[in-house]
Amino acid sequence: MSSNIRINKICEFCGNDFIAQTIKTRFCSQKCGSKSYKARKRDMTNDVPEETSEGMRSYDLEVLKKQDFFTVMQCCEIFGISRRTIFRMIARNDLDIVKLGRRTLISRESISSLFVVQKPVAEDDENKTIDFDLDGCYTIAQAQAVYNVSQSGLYLIMKKYDIKKITSGKYTYVQKKDLDVYLKGIDHE
Repeated sequence: MSSNIRINKICEFCGNDFIAQTIKTRFCSQKCGSKSYKARKRDMTNDVPEETSEGMRSYDLEVLKKQDFFTVMQCCEIFGISRRTIFRMIARNDLDIVKLGRRTLISRESISSLFVVQKPVAEDDENKTIDFDLDGCYTIAQAQAVYNVSQSGLYLIMKKYDIKKITSGKYTYVQKKDLDVYLKGIDHE
């Protein structure tokens, strides 16, 4: 029900003068009302005391050092990751768990094993360098044409029989003698 009352008011959000049609009107427009509401909600979330927010993440380190098993929620809060990430790590067998009824506990050792830095295994220099005589090699395109095989089929055969390849520039080379051993028996049409 509207009225014929016209009241001059000042918008509580933007400070502009406007004509209100009711006594309870506080804002000049829907836009100012929405912005004011969002600002109030934002201020309410920012008013949380710092002690409360820090208390959520700060654990007594002595208590944590004595625990052998952690719950999923403790791991989430300690590491700042989601429950879903923890359960994905469990599914990939990155974390060892113990089930007590419906409760899932994660051992300290499995968490510690996540932080072990693995050094790359140094290969022998003999395995790194392969002597390829480019005269006795096919490029991938040449091998496809000679043996009448698709690129994916050729790569599958190379992977299956561990045939070595070398990349030089924009071409990938494979030794003829290695391919002949496995592809000679294929019927060429």
